[in-house]
Amino acid sequence: MESPDLADLADEVSRDDPVFLNEGATDTDGNPLPRVAALDCGIKYNILRELCTRFEVLWCPPDVGWEELRGTYQIDALFCSNGPGDPAHSGKATDARRTLAQATKEGVPVMGICLGHQLMGLASGLRTYKLRYGHRGGNQPVLDLQTQKVSITSQNHGFAVDPESLADDVNVTHVNLYDGTVEVFRHKSRPVF
Repeated sequence: MESPDLADLADEVSRDDPVFLNEGATDTDGNPLPRVAALDCGIKYNILRELCTRFEVLWCPPDVGWEELRGTYQIDALFCSNGPGDPAHSGKATDARRTLAQATKEGVPVMGICLGHQLMGLASGLRTYKLRYGHRGGNQPVLDLQTQKVSITSQNHGFAVDPESLADDVNVTHVNLYDGTVEVFRHKSRPVF
């Protein structure tokens, strides 16, 4: 059996063109909501629904270019979704990583979850690695290093950000209590988490 990590899995599960989900969205006072581009690397619909309660959402393929997002769509923030596969794969995940790196460089707020978190790590100059068993299921304990509170999370991924590659401009804020892997990191000087 061929390893699934050799395929461009993000390409297989993402959309092909940008589309607004709630164009012109406003808050309860009628003020326009900030516009976020959601890079789809295999996004779950509930994540899109939740984003739509807080932002005007542009749902995008992972290979949409930064110039298009900033110029044509005039986004205020960038979100990179969950999805399957190796974050270091040379396909559409790499395209998403380039877009994340450009947004970070320009100081645009950037958020990532699961594969998006790993892609943010790569875009920030960190490394990723394949976990021996992966994080699977709805029982993953995550420690907030600032508050010392533990959250029980649902996870399904096989890669992690390498803590030995952490740079001085990055803070780890949450770790997995089963294996100590990096769950959340933030840039010290940029709006990236």
